[in-house]
Amino acid sequence: MRAAGTLLILALFGAGCAGEEHGTSAVDESARFENLSAKYLGDAACFDCHEDEYRGFQEHGMANSLYPLTADNVVEDFDNATVRDEERNLTYRMYREGDRFFQEEYRLDADGRKVHSLVREMQFVMGSGTAARTYLVEENGYYHELPVTWYTQSDRWAFSPGYETYNARFDRIIPDRCMTCHNSYPEPVPHVEGKFLDVPQGIGCERCHGPGSVHVDARLAAPAPADSVDHTIVNPAHLSLDRRLDVCRQCHLHTTVSVLRAGRTAYDFRPSQALSDYVALFAADEPGSESTIDVISHADRMKQSACFLESRSLEEPMDCTTCHDPHEGFRAAGPEYFSETCTTCHDAPSLQEDLPTAEARFVHAEAVDCFSCHMPKVEAEGTPHASFTDHFIRVVDEDAAAQGAGQDGGKPISLNPYFEGDVEDDVYAGMAYVIYGRQQNDTTALRRGIALLGDLEGSGVADGSDGAAGGVAGGAAGDSTENALYGEALFLLGIAHLQLGEIDGALPPLEATVAQGPDIPERLNALAQAYESDGRSADVIERLYDRALDIQPLLANVRVNYGRYLESRRQPGRAVEQYRAAIAERPWLETAHFNLGTAYLRDGDIEAGELALREAIRLDPDYGEALSNLGLLLAGQGREQEARVYFERAAEAEPDHPVTLGNLGAFYLNTGDLSGAVEALTQAVELDATYVDGLVNLALAYFRLEEYATARRYAERALERAPGNQPARQILDAL
Repeated sequence: MRAAGTLLILALFGAGCAGEEHGTSAVDESARFENLSAKYLGDAACFDCHEDEYRGFQEHGMANSLYPLTADNVVEDFDNATVRDEERNLTYRMYREGDRFFQEEYRLDADGRKVHSLVREMQFVMGSGTAARTYLVEENGYYHELPVTWYTQSDRWAFSPGYETYNARFDRIIPDRCMTCHNSYPEPVPHVEGKFLDVPQGIGCERCHGPGSVHVDARLAAPAPADSVDHTIVNPAHLSLDRRLDVCRQCHLHTTVSVLRAGRTAYDFRPSQALSDYVALFAADEPGSESTIDVISHADRMKQSACFLESRSLEEPMDCTTCHDPHEGFRAAGPEYFSETCTTCHDAPSLQEDLPTAEARFVHAEAVDCFSCHMPKVEAEGTPHASFTDHFIRVVDEDAAAQGAGQDGGKPISLNPYFEGDVEDDVYAGMAYVIYGRQQNDTTALRRGIALLGDLEGSGVADGSDGAAGGVAGGAAGDSTENALYGEALFLLGIAHLQLGEIDGALPPLEATVAQGPDIPERLNALAQAYESDGRSADVIERLYDRALDIQPLLANVRVNYGRYLESRRQPGRAVEQYRAAIAERPWLETAHFNLGTAYLRDGDIEAGELALREAIRLDPDYGEALSNLGLLLAGQGREQEARVYFERAAEAEPDHPVTLGNLGAFYLNTGDLSGAVEALTQAVELDATYVDGLVNLALAYFRLEEYATARRYAERALERAPGNQPARQILDAL
């Protein structure tokens, strides 16, 4: 059985550099505006009074960051469109049926027969299409990214960003942070990452101007504001440079790890506020990171430019809107569109006066393309087959640019805060190290996070105990920002210990974080799993799971964990209820189908168990445990030919899993294939020298081959591990 966990902390990857200090603006600029707690109305409310700006924005890439794929906007070539994953032996076929579009994942066997097929509809396009079009499919409020993207610059199909290194297939759910930056704010479901009740299509006007209800009401009452600045709506032009940049940096800024600040959600930031008050950002100190760009690293690259640095003291310093008018579409504009902006400061006659050679003066004549030399397009990190403008304006060393762009610098030496001067740097840094360590399976980073967060348990901010946490009674220690911060930090400290298998280290912070926030399901879920590992009272563990599901019954992963625990308590009927509820919420969750199958089998419902296992395998053709269990089921029914197929598929899918190989070896042994049994069982016990069943079956295989000395050796090894093992004793007695 597989467990499922949840962690709702945001994390982003890319390159970054040092930013402004946290909370250093002398004046709270947001205090001037009246609309920051107003209601969002949508773009249509802007049209009547701002028709030109509205129409111009509809041509902008931001307004086209998410939209349905239809026959009217299709640009892809669907003729013989396939992409191959050689490592996993999977092929993806993109095809069209009338006005609908699909991606099929399939696998052929050695004889060319299709042995696996899974189809998902291409319902939505994510991305403006300037560089690429990636596709989403919606299922019960969850939006799943599809594996194959159309790269418009090269007119080709290829894997979506990140899928070449790890093929997530159809399992990648779009989380809040990704959805936030491709849309006006959706309506998220509380405590369920990536599930939405309503999803707008594309970034809207209110993303840069703030919610509009107060402004609309005021202008309907009086068409003109009383002041020269209309304080019922945010106009970024009236903000300081840093706050203007924050409007863009809320999405166009990429660092290694992003941690929401205490009490904040992915949807809380409003224009005119300091971004540093909403998120703590950390950039990895990696070799070559200063020359590496990411798809959304525009702001930081621009801030390294002399054009930006030398204009900061001017009345109108350079910012993003110097070159990018957000109310104007420029995707089809040529180089001259942007070069005209350059010449407002760097006119050709002045440049030519300062240049020493005729060749240099020639290439800096009127109507030249400034960007091909000073802001070249390069391949961004993690995004193949597409190039992006490097916003670091400089005289580019082409060889250095080619070497630096898109290179992986390797493991980070350290995670450095993007916003300087934060009094809670160590706490947020510790959280960042844990997040990074979990995502990269980096135990060194986890240890660094534990070291930074280790003093929190004795801080007195939130005290927990077995009784308080186990009984899920009492209220939170407080709802202050400090308590919220330490509660989340303690949670991550416990998670880090759990990932390292250190239950004694995990329990105190997890108990404390539940005492501080007893209404947060992911904390209750984590503590329940820790208590399971520690052998705590069943009543306490069940109360934790029940409490989490009372708060949010749609948490499919928690139901899978709860069902697995109930199975371990020999309650398959109750486990089935949990698994079926998980499947009703997330029908594509293969773990729930697999666990449902095992629960049915334990409850004696063989037919239902087989159907559930087959559905798990349909969803994931390389699900080794499901393949192996189905093989065991079929073998037990005498369907040996079918069973062999699934045992062998399981071993192919999990060649390093000793039990999977042991099951295959046992099948070969029972069907008389002694050489096959020896080969599979030898691999199994080499992977796990403590695998007693594997040692016993290997001894039996050698016994039947009449290689008695070898049989004795493996039987004795089995008895060393398990002195009371009767089959091993019987083999020795027979010898």
